[in-house]
Amino acid sequence: MRMNILEKLSTIDIIVIIVYYFGMVLVGVRAGKRVKKSSDFTNAGQSLGWKTVAGSTIATCMGANMVMGKYDLIFESGLSGLTVSLFWWAGWIFLLIMAKRLRMSRATSIPSYLEEKYNGTTRKFCSICVMVAMISSCAAQFLTIGTILETFEICDRRTGTWIGAAVIVVFTIISGLWGVAMTDTIQSVLLVIAFGIIFPIVVFRVAGGWSAVIEFNDPERLDMFRGIAPVTIIGWAVYYTLSTGADPTYAQRIFSAKSTKDAVVGQGVAWLVTLLICGFISAVPGLAIGKIFPEITMGSQFTPMFIVEYLPAVVRGLMLAALLGLMLTSGDSYLLLLSSTIMDDVIIPVKSNIEEKKKILFTRLICVGTAIIITAMALYVNSIYQLFKTGGGAYGAGVFIPVFLGCFWKKARVKAINIGMIAGFLISFCFDMFLKIPLGLNLDGCIIGAAVCLLICVGGSLMRDGIPA
Repeated sequence: MRMNILEKLSTIDIIVIIVYYFGMVLVGVRAGKRVKKSSDFTNAGQSLGWKTVAGSTIATCMGANMVMGKYDLIFESGLSGLTVSLFWWAGWIFLLIMAKRLRMSRATSIPSYLEEKYNGTTRKFCSICVMVAMISSCAAQFLTIGTILETFEICDRRTGTWIGAAVIVVFTIISGLWGVAMTDTIQSVLLVIAFGIIFPIVVFRVAGGWSAVIEFNDPERLDMFRGIAPVTIIGWAVYYTLSTGADPTYAQRIFSAKSTKDAVVGQGVAWLVTLLICGFISAVPGLAIGKIFPEITMGSQFTPMFIVEYLPAVVRGLMLAALLGLMLTSGDSYLLLLSSTIMDDVIIPVKSNIEEKKKILFTRLICVGTAIIITAMALYVNSIYQLFKTGGGAYGAGVFIPVFLGCFWKKARVKAINIGMIAGFLISFCFDMFLKIPLGLNLDGCIIGAAVCLLICVGGSLMRDGIPA
């Protein structure tokens, strides 16, 4: 189901969108002038206050998965789709618990933290896990932009995905984390108002009220524990808990804060705000998708279609700008973390004498090069929430347990951790990419991968004649 956006938008809407994006680009460019060395580009010189930590984290969290990808799941499965998403915040609690220990270390990223706790090999393995997770997450953002542009009949999904990639790459290489954090913070305010207040109210008004939506849905779709197979629920629970519990983008904000207090407070505020907005308020409108658009086939198309069809001029322009900006703020965070991981955790440990200007240049070139791989993956998988799940699940299956043990367990053996990490990651990723997606299986690779990782990490460490450290 498509619509021609140019026929729906008024001149004032187009002006609002142009002004909005001009303002975002201006903020990014001005912030980019503060980039004098590679650490400014990748972690803002570790000088973010708690408000910026919270704002940038909120904007990153409210990405394609929260206001579009999640609607695919709710459209297919009803309220049980909302239930499984709550494990995202359950997993985030683990990161909040570990935030103080992470920030008080000398590390600047999850891979460097694991090197401090274990060894350089651990860092390399973790870097691979982070890169795959960021590639798949960024691919979801690219694909979302393609979906929006196709829905509006501006271009086909493939072309739109390439356009999304180009826009995100250009913004990222101009601004670095300074620009990302500043624009994310501005975006977070608008996103909370747009999708936490305006969108849900208008959706239920158009649908005829809450009672009309309830009457439209079958009782099974209103059951928060039915509609999704138990094995699928377990898969989502494991995926969300492990991937968010050591989320590298949220951790990047922790490491980029100017103090431990700013890191912990900022993450705590982001957790609470996004739980209320993304976890409940902006998710429930998914129940009205079929009632408002009976011919719709993809839940992820609902948000842009509804904005264009039912919101008044100016508000429509602002909401569309916020929606597309949401893809930008999440995508640039993932792309920046991917490029900084390659530079800081892969290249620099091998060749540490690179000049600062060359570090910044190489990091920007990495942004461009990896975008091609990311776009190819987006078009291959062709599912927003499956992209998040494949990369994020593999990352969580391999990294969460080593990070958690590094924070709280002194008996962990280095080789057991390294073997467990790479085994959990590879099993999860390969299962999803080469079995689950092609064959349409319900079982998620992260369940198997996480179990193997836990067994090797803990079992290998506890063996009396175990793997030598």
